[in-house]
Amino acid sequence: MKIIFLISSLLLLTVTASGQQHEGLKPDTAVNNININDYESTERILGKNSWSKQFEQAGSLPRIEAVNKTGTQILRLFFHYGGSKNSVDEFELMSVDSAYKIPKQAIHLKDEQFITSNKISLGISKGDLVKKLGNSYKSSVSGNVERLVYTVDSKSNFVRRYNQHMYYIRCVFKGDTLIKYAFGFESL
Repeated sequence: MKIIFLISSLLLLTVTASGQQHEGLKPDTAVNNININDYESTERILGKNSWSKQFEQAGSLPRIEAVNKTGTQILRLFFHYGGSKNSVDEFELMSVDSAYKIPKQAIHLKDEQFITSNKISLGISKGDLVKKLGNSYKSSVSGNVERLVYTVDSKSNFVRRYNQHMYYIRCVFKGDTLIKYAFGFESL
């Protein structure tokens, strides 16, 4: 009887420990059916010649920018040096304000808005986002702008599966409204 109790206790501890590796965080892996590290999905959504639209700005990784139908949101797709062509490593969604100049290379899409695999879109409240991602974040506040950062390190099965060292989600709220949302694998 003691052996059965010991084995079941160890089994319970093992299951509990493996379930806590993300602390409740389900990583986002796509935006509007463009999947992380999947060149085929990028080409299916943006076209096989989408790489010709990529550009670099000082201090930034190569990227492609897409604009939603109404011109109010930008989707930035970042590519790491040494990675596969059209294989997205990092995503960034942001609201467009009147000061932002849309690059001439930007791809104009027919989508009304950008939605992630976790059903996150710009404009949601902090409460709604935390319900979806959990509260294992670090926060900083400056005036009415709050930033949340979630991270998953190389010990997680998710990060190891992609052969990466760190995954992040970064959120920026103005007031209680999500105005910028970025996620992906950290560049070395």
